[in-house]
Amino acid sequence: MHIKCSRETIQKSIAGAERVTGKNLSLPVLNSVLLTAQNKTLTVRATNLEVGVEFTIPAQILKEGSVALPGALLANALGSIPDEPEVTLVVQNGVCKITTKTKTLTIKGFTADDFPTIPVIQGGDGFIMSSGKFTQGVKAVFMSAALSDVKPEISSVYLHQDADSIIFTATDSFRLAEKKIKQPKITISHGVIIPVKNIIEIMRVLESVNEDVNFLVTKNQISCASKSMYVTSRVVQGVYPDYQQIIPKSHTTEVILLKQDLLNSLKLSTLFSDKFNKITFNVDPAKKVCSISTKNIEIGETQSNFTATLSGEPVEMSLNGKHLFDCLGSVERDSVVIEFNGPDKPAVIRGLGDPSFTYLTMPLTR
Repeated sequence: MHIKCSRETIQKSIAGAERVTGKNLSLPVLNSVLLTAQNKTLTVRATNLEVGVEFTIPAQILKEGSVALPGALLANALGSIPDEPEVTLVVQNGVCKITTKTKTLTIKGFTADDFPTIPVIQGGDGFIMSSGKFTQGVKAVFMSAALSDVKPEISSVYLHQDADSIIFTATDSFRLAEKKIKQPKITISHGVIIPVKNIIEIMRVLESVNEDVNFLVTKNQISCASKSMYVTSRVVQGVYPDYQQIIPKSHTTEVILLKQDLLNSLKLSTLFSDKFNKITFNVDPAKKVCSISTKNIEIGETQSNFTATLSGEPVEMSLNGKHLFDCLGSVERDSVVIEFNGPDKPAVIRGLGDPSFTYLTMPLTR
């Protein structure tokens, strides 16, 4: 193999592909990226057997061929020569020689035959969405997915169709986040459950492109393809919880306050909260009282009072402050609406006038 190409372009593609490689002692080739020079283009591939990614970039192909090189080493090496506009890669006997105007380095690789293939989905349900919209949906909910793999269905992000919207949902049983993204011409006959670690990798790849992406969904896989990129991931074969039934249809108390005021108070509260991140909301519309307080017998306590619009019945509820803080990054409005249904039902958080994002957090009972 012998190629010449833009250093910036190849470095960007290798850095994007290298993210899905992993430390695999039994299959060291999975720690590598596969470079294939063919038909006037250079293809950069990587897989960890859960997620596969492929970038196609323009290059001057002087000799076709392929080689698998350590991903992290190659990405760091190319990133350490930022002032070089062009690089030349020559592969002989499994060794890649990389040269620029001022630098030369060699990297030992693996034979391309050892590199796993990346499956290409044929058929299935499909829709087209911009990379920006998809990453927006994932970012809004993934923090609510369970961290444990004991229940694969909830350590995932669930995608399904509702009329002309794609719904992104994640829950760990203690909180739930739902984001609706308007998208015409959708056809998803069944929901798809994507492991959260996989969809985070997909999101990172899509963040590096600014293109419309063609998504295909089957019962076993999801793929994302654009002019310069292809990603595929396995999906969870299971049934996602019927979460709609736990979203309250009404409320007894409503609080409207500035998002920044709540953020500032939560930052202070976390300094004094206990190991359960417990904060207590005290709302009394008749007395125009709205506050959050925390108490830690080993450190001290704090209370923050808000200027807010209040309505309904008085309520006192303890919540996980970290859960509440996490969701505010997904609220796109300056004001936050918090709805309560008494002290023993979940609190609902939305942006004022924005029905596209809904967040539930369960009360702390101890």
